[in-house]
Amino acid sequence: MSQIYTDAQVQKFRDGSDPLNYPNTDWPKLALKKTALQNQHSLSVNGGSENVKYYVSLGLLGQDGLYKNGVTHYDQYNFRSNIDANVTDRLKVSLYLSGREEDRLYPSTSAPNLFRSIYRAYPTVSAYFPNGKPTYGIEGNNPVLQATDIGGTTRNPTQVFNGILKASYSIPGVRGLSLDGFVAMDKSWSFNKAFSKPYVVYQYTASTGVYSPVVVGGSSGLATLYETQLNRSLLTENIKLNFVRGFGDHHINAFVAYEQAETKQDSLAAFRLNFPTQLTPELSQGGSAATDDGTAGSSYHFTRKSYIGRLAYDYKEKYLLEAQMRIDGSSTFPAGKQYGHFPSVSAGWRISKEDWWKDVAAINDLKIRGSYGTLGNDNVGLFQSFDNYSFNNMYVLGGSIHPGVDLIKLANPNITWEVAKKLDLGLNAVFLDHFTLEFIYFQQKRSDILTPRNASIPQLTGIVNPYGSDALVPSENIGKVNSNGFEATLGYSNSTSGGFHYGISGNLTYAKSKIVFIDEAPAVLSYQKQTGRPINTYLLYNTVGIFRSAADLAKYPHLANAQAGDLIYQDVNGDGKITADDQSRSKYGNIPEITYGVLLNASFRNFDLSAVFAGQTHVSQYVLPESGTIGNFYSSWADNRYSPSNTNGSYPRVDDRASSSVNGGLYNNSFWLNNASFLRLKNLEVGYTLGAPVLTKLRISSVRVYANAFNLFTITKVKDYDPEGTVNSGASLYSASGQFYPQQRIVNVGVNVRF
Repeated sequence: MSQIYTDAQVQKFRDGSDPLNYPNTDWPKLALKKTALQNQHSLSVNGGSENVKYYVSLGLLGQDGLYKNGVTHYDQYNFRSNIDANVTDRLKVSLYLSGREEDRLYPSTSAPNLFRSIYRAYPTVSAYFPNGKPTYGIEGNNPVLQATDIGGTTRNPTQVFNGILKASYSIPGVRGLSLDGFVAMDKSWSFNKAFSKPYVVYQYTASTGVYSPVVVGGSSGLATLYETQLNRSLLTENIKLNFVRGFGDHHINAFVAYEQAETKQDSLAAFRLNFPTQLTPELSQGGSAATDDGTAGSSYHFTRKSYIGRLAYDYKEKYLLEAQMRIDGSSTFPAGKQYGHFPSVSAGWRISKEDWWKDVAAINDLKIRGSYGTLGNDNVGLFQSFDNYSFNNMYVLGGSIHPGVDLIKLANPNITWEVAKKLDLGLNAVFLDHFTLEFIYFQQKRSDILTPRNASIPQLTGIVNPYGSDALVPSENIGKVNSNGFEATLGYSNSTSGGFHYGISGNLTYAKSKIVFIDEAPAVLSYQKQTGRPINTYLLYNTVGIFRSAADLAKYPHLANAQAGDLIYQDVNGDGKITADDQSRSKYGNIPEITYGVLLNASFRNFDLSAVFAGQTHVSQYVLPESGTIGNFYSSWADNRYSPSNTNGSYPRVDDRASSSVNGGLYNNSFWLNNASFLRLKNLEVGYTLGAPVLTKLRISSVRVYANAFNLFTITKVKDYDPEGTVNSGASLYSASGQFYPQQRIVNVGVNVRF
């Protein structure tokens, strides 16, 4: 009821008669382009003889960002060279080399911060004053400027190289016996240079007519430079003895193999502050004070060893049996815990191969199969078997300052592999000549998941980490999560006598997870526990409506000082009060239980068409807009909010700050839990291949002209952010508010020429 602007002032915002004092700014329109260009080119050559074959390709890619006058750009150059040679009748050697050069350029403001600025910027603040001076924006953030290089840039050149040397040798004397192996090297070098410089914006005081300059960006009014170098390498070596042979109707395919891999990473970082000039963005040119520079660095060395064996047998391709054993060792784990044993077995029956099946004309092919086995995971944090220390405190000894070594994580000398036991039961069929069907039921039981034991450790033990929120106690192999579901694919294809071919295929996956054990305090209420529920569920107050009158306030239990327009929270435990005990777990988390897709393809003479639809359901995303005096309001909230003149509004009343509102961040609630289901046209492509008679004269074997598009449209109930975006439970403020760089709708037009 306390209006900030009079009706006359609102009219000035509306008609634009006084843009200096009453601007009406469309920040997304000013900061973002409707289209951004990209280009992609590739050239490939292949050929050779019977004994030596080669393939060489070159490519380049360029992409612009979505920002108007933005500095964001990406360039990529890539190559590939494959050579396969028959040295002798028994010895074959192959060399595959590939690499790419990536060059990324960004403004000094990150994408999440930039989109946060766009969302938060008031429409009552200009990007530029009528005299052309840039404005202060909101809290010094003007996204129209932040997208440019005015505040500096971050350049990230990266080089990636992959090389594989392969060889195979057919051993004489034993038919079907061969030896093969490979050595693979993967290396990457990534350099990051972020030069942040100050720039001047202005604040206008209407009463005096004065434009006051304000310096933003950089540090203390001067430029800063941060540089990092990250080098990674992976060396993999594999040798395998194979035996493949048929004995009449019996066929055997077996091998034993040894593989080892070594991963190394080195990182180096340095910074320099207080540059006397912005013209020399080099580490050697910064401030000279002792606190104006610093360095950091780290490295790790990680190895694996694996012993693998497999025996596969089939009889007339009708009865199929396979057994496999892996023994994997990882340097992630301490001595005595490094090796895990992971066996598996599978079997199949090609029913349609049976003699008695010949009379079943409707089903052309039918196979049932099943498998059971275990897998191991060592992709966990390194050095957990050691006490972890850090330099956090300084001490004065003998009149001088010395760094102190502080314990930040206790060791767990017993950590080992996480284990997954997997069961698959499947059916494959071809029926009525045109239909294909695949159905798989799966079950997975994950155990020995590394997770900290925090909730069951009493606080009186004093086991706390004084140097951060991370737990002092180490992770243990105590977590258990089960999941089960099914995958189904049904396809149909057909061709007509007129040369028209078409096909459609649909797939559906249902996967439900359940936390079997996670360390939760014994006192946790049953409806608040994570145990027994899907992973990544939310703990929220359940909303059952909006208080619209004094009668509603008298009817429902409510928070102290609740008023009309506030959300009604359910009194879950029925004690007549709204307390923390009334929070409950959401039904779904941010991982969809159901994903599905549809693939369409058709061709007629020289034309071809394909489309891919993808979707998800049974999934929730918690997104609370960062609104109020701290930022703008989404129109979905502002236009539909409760107010004395709109008592039937579908949104709660607006507040000074959503993150600290009783309808928002103070009481995280189900009102802001969105149904993140969607159906999206992921890809659409149409092409035309030119006829051969025209091309023969030009010595061209084929030409195909095509156009394709990605993310053309989306059907969803989510209005204010991309339902496929990177929002997650426990997310940062930016992603939990839907403030992230969105997926783009991409349209390409191209031509493919073969000589």
